[in-house]
Amino acid sequence: MWPFRRRTPPSDVVRLGELSHQEYDYDILTVGQSRLGHSFEALALHPENPAQYLWCTLTPIVDPRMKSIADITISIESHIVGYLRPPALDTVISLLGEHNTQSLEVPARLSWGPVGPEVTLRLSSPA
Repeated sequence: MWPFRRRTPPSDVVRLGELSHQEYDYDILTVGQSRLGHSFEALALHPENPAQYLWCTLTPIVDPRMKSIADITISIESHIVGYLRPPALDTVISLLGEHNTQSLEVPARLSWGPVGPEVTLRLSSPA
């Protein structure tokens, strides 16, 4: 019996879910928006504009010493618009392994909230 198993290399990106234009379908609020104003300017998000519904890319940041995922960046059109924290971070790490991929594309909602830009994600289909 051969002692080694060949693993399928991970894909570059897997798209999950469907884009929805319903505000309440987006339930994962992200963090880090206040320091990313330049990204929102590049995406033309302003207080007077309506919400934008777009695809975003979730990409893990690996801690080189621990060799584990330390954070997940959220980017739209190559602009970082937020980060994930637990428990959403743990959910996305599981999805990356489940789909054997290096990054995920999921629906995102960009809007202007009471304290500035907000990014919410849709990681599951609504019931």
